[in-house]
Amino acid sequence: MAAVVGPTASGKTRLAVELAKALDGEVVSADSMQIYKEMDIGTAKPAVEEMDGVPHHLLDFLDPSCEFSVAQYVELARTAIEEIADRGKLPIVAGGTGLYVSSLLHNIAFSEVESAPELRASLQKLGEEKGNRYLWEQLQEVDPQLAAELHWNNVGRVIRALEVYRLTGVPMSEHKRLSRLQPSPYRCCVLGLNFRDRGELY
Repeated sequence: MAAVVGPTASGKTRLAVELAKALDGEVVSADSMQIYKEMDIGTAKPAVEEMDGVPHHLLDFLDPSCEFSVAQYVELARTAIEEIADRGKLPIVAGGTGLYVSSLLHNIAFSEVESAPELRASLQKLGEEKGNRYLWEQLQEVDPQLAAELHWNNVGRVIRALEVYRLTGVPMSEHKRLSRLQPSPYRCCVLGLNFRDRGELY
C-alpha cells in the first residue's frame, strides 16, 4: 500500500493518479471534507478529468448534514483497501486529514465509549458561556497529556475528550495509548508533499 499526504493544493491528487496509473492502483481518499456531497468549492475535490480514469473511493458520498467520525472513516477505508487488494490492485491512500491517515495506518482501535448527547450539549453550552479556553483548561486538569496536543479552539475534540473522561473516568490519552497496542496490518510507503515541492518527494 502507498500513502500520499500533504496540505491542500500540494499536488496529492496528481501524484496519487500518476502512481495508480504506473502501478495499477486505485485511490482511497483521506480527506474529511471531500467525503461530503455538494462541497466541491474550497475542498480541492478532484474533478473527473483529474482522476484520469483511476477509480477513487470515499469521495462525495455523504450528505453534509450527516455527522462522520474518524472511526467510521477507518472502518470504510479498511473495507475499501481490502477490496482493492482482493482485485490485485495497489491501494493508494491520498489526503490531507492527518488524523484519518495516522489512525488508519497505525491501526488505531477506537474506544467503544458511546456519545452522551445531553452531556455533550451541556459542555457545548458551557463553552459558549465561558469560552473555548475554559473548556480546554477543564481538559488540562483531567488529561494534561492530551490538552498539550490540542489547541483550545479545537472545540470538538476538547468536548469529546471531556465527554469520554466523564463517562469512563479514564483520560482520552490513556484510551489512545491502549488503542495502539495492536500492530498495523499494512506495509506502507508514505510520500509526503509540501507547498514548495508541488509534487516533489521528500
